[in-house]
Amino acid sequence: MLVGVALASCAIVSAAQPPVAFEAISIHRNISGSTNTHINTSGGRVTITNATLKTLIRNAYDIQSFQFGGGPSWLDSDFYDIAATTGGAADIPQDQYRALIRSLLADRFHLKVHWETRQGDIYALVVAKNGPKMTENTDPSKEPGLNTSKFGHQGKMIGTKAPMLYLSSNLGNQLGRTVVDKTGLQGKYDWTLTWDPDPNADSTNPSLFTAVQEQLGLKLDPQKGPVETLVIDSVEKPSEN
Repeated sequence: MLVGVALASCAIVSAAQPPVAFEAISIHRNISGSTNTHINTSGGRVTITNATLKTLIRNAYDIQSFQFGGGPSWLDSDFYDIAATTGGAADIPQDQYRALIRSLLADRFHLKVHWETRQGDIYALVVAKNGPKMTENTDPSKEPGLNTSKFGHQGKMIGTKAPMLYLSSNLGNQLGRTVVDKTGLQGKYDWTLTWDPDPNADSTNPSLFTAVQEQLGLKLDPQKGPVETLVIDSVEKPSEN
């Protein structure tokens, strides 16, 4: 009787584990010519429209564009539509989504990768001479958030109760280089950062470097440091179905 109860308990725990691979997958080339990518994860279903292999790998391994090593010429030029189901009805959380996409890449693209730590150019995010200009947010009812938009010569980044890790990661994405938080600031902050993503003589907004210093009281200091790089060992184009 005890053995039976134990086995039943194990079965319940096992059944509660999220799937590590999709139950069904459909992949087709997208030749629309569009550069817009849409990803939807809801109701146990993932729908990805017009995504490159590079986008899929970035999603799967939570990396930025500059963290790639190697890869084929079509890494960022072939686009795919993907529809996949888990076999359940529950929404797919971010961690599970990444694991599922890693499994899809290994199964359908035969992707093999490894990590390397390479020395490279980085930026250290430090506190500027006159100190930070952000507002600390200790409101327990607020959730941390970060929203970034860019249109023409205007970029805007709005942080709400956001830790410095959010800022350094997003700055790295904008600059195409690893940004390491060396501010020593442990709080969560509100800020609005406005800059010109492509500054020229007619710009009315400052460069990102100037905006960070003038508006946030921080500074981007160029340094050498370790860069975690995902190296692509091999990958193949998927067969469509």
